[in-house]
Amino acid sequence: MIRDSLLAWESTTELLIRILAVHKEELRDGVIEQVEQLLNKRDGLQKMIQAPFTDQEKAFSQDLLQIEKKLDTALKVYLKNIRGDIEVQQKKKVSIHAYMDPYNKVFRDGTFYDNKN
Repeated sequence: MIRDSLLAWESTTELLIRILAVHKEELRDGVIEQVEQLLNKRDGLQKMIQAPFTDQEKAFSQDLLQIEKKLDTALKVYLKNIRGDIEVQQKKKVSIHAYMDPYNKVFRDGTFYDNKN
């Protein structure tokens, strides 16, 4: 017999993987909020999972390890996408400032400024 906490852990992890498959930028805030809630739920479940484990639970844990690897990969991909979007926004910001003030970084070669009064 497998404990309810282990089954809940599995279903929560699978739900996380499905949620992380959504890559629409307009839905990102909602996805992040759901991911945070589900990760907090998993933290609570983790406290409930204590030894000793039965032979069925040990076999079941091998399946859980595979699911955990998938979740880890999905989280890394999602984080990489967010970082990429942040970099794009920063580049746009620099481009906009360069467009608004194109002579900001122009050095006037050969010009002497006398600092003495």
